[in-house]
Amino acid sequence: MTCYYCIIPGMNYQIDQSGKIEQTNKDTVIAYSNSTKRAVLIPRKLKRLVQEVFRLHGFTRLFIYYLFSVGIYYLLKDLKKESEVIIDTEYPGREKLIGGLVNSLLEKNFKAAHNISFARIGNTPPAHYADKDVFDKKKKPDQTLTLEDIIKAIKKTDGRLKECLSTLVDVQTRSMVKRYHKRVKKSSGKSKKIKTTK
Repeated sequence: MTCYYCIIPGMNYQIDQSGKIEQTNKDTVIAYSNSTKRAVLIPRKLKRLVQEVFRLHGFTRLFIYYLFSVGIYYLLKDLKKESEVIIDTEYPGREKLIGGLVNSLLEKNFKAAHNISFARIGNTPPAHYADKDVFDKKKKPDQTLTLEDIIKAIKKTDGRLKECLSTLVDVQTRSMVKRYHKRVKKSSGKSKKIKTTK
């Protein structure tokens, strides 16, 4: 669906999160709201996978800020004009890192730049309800991130994450092969059940 509000310059977007990235037993929902709403969901299974890969390569804490930034990137990437973006202060002291990662992803993917700032949004603005409704399963997300989305993002990121990228691609490949063999096995099983009549 076309977001007509997204092409109006000077819009102000507030971004909030439900289910913190580091809470890997829960899904994470990141959403914005003003005249329109959009929500991105990061499944708990995907969070645990990315966390394990980052931990394996010594980026244990970066996993939190990186995945949060990737979620914000996918939330903002379809906005056509420069806008004012206010992100809820989820991780005090890490604003510069998060803002830098988001801006880098937007720039390297040839998306519109935005004026990003951080502030306490609280529990009453529309952005909070936008993510909370999806988190509580009252509404469906506009996008659910996949392993492929994370791989695409890392390909455009700092070279230090190349080892993480290589591992994630390997995981994706093995997962695809596993699903393929399951389908073949299932198909083969059905074939054996077919009886011929004389």
